[in-house]
Amino acid sequence: MMGSYIVEKIHEMGYDGSSSTVRHYMTDWKKRRKKYYDRSREDGTKTEIIKRENIFKLLYHPIEKVKIISEKQFEMICKEYPFFEKIYKITWGFKDMLTNKNIEAFDKWIERAKNLNIPEINSFINGVERDMEAVRNAIKYEYSNGLVEGCINKLKVIKRIMYGRCSFETLKTKILQLEKMRLFN
Repeated sequence: MMGSYIVEKIHEMGYDGSSSTVRHYMTDWKKRRKKYYDRSREDGTKTEIIKRENIFKLLYHPIEKVKIISEKQFEMICKEYPFFEKIYKITWGFKDMLTNKNIEAFDKWIERAKNLNIPEINSFINGVERDMEAVRNAIKYEYSNGLVEGCINKLKVIKRIMYGRCSFETLKTKILQLEKMRLFN
């Protein structure tokens, strides 16, 4: 809307170029301006825009590995959005519990997570509670069936690709060839 209005106005002023050139220029200008966008705060300070995808990286990687966001920026995010800080703490609490094999902290973690009353986290907790024994064993022990599950998944993908075109013998031959070429595992 606004872009077409601007194009119309500059055509009236004598511009005879294409509208796509104007739109490209406007897009670039918006990107340059977006870095320090004035949100018209009372004190007139400018706020720094941080992409949501970069903030989400904090949930998967430690702050030291997210090079796009500094410690100061992280503190400002937590101050501005305390809700994010709660999600950050509960996520990293779960990761630390798994990494350190701290089964004693599990029940406390579930209680803290339930108290947040966030639908997505509540859904995760419901799934955990449905298979509590398996989750406790995953925290307690070093063993995992991830390798087996990965192999089964690859086998199913190959089977789906070959659906209707082969017999069991052909499937077996293909998997053995892939294993020989080390593409299966």
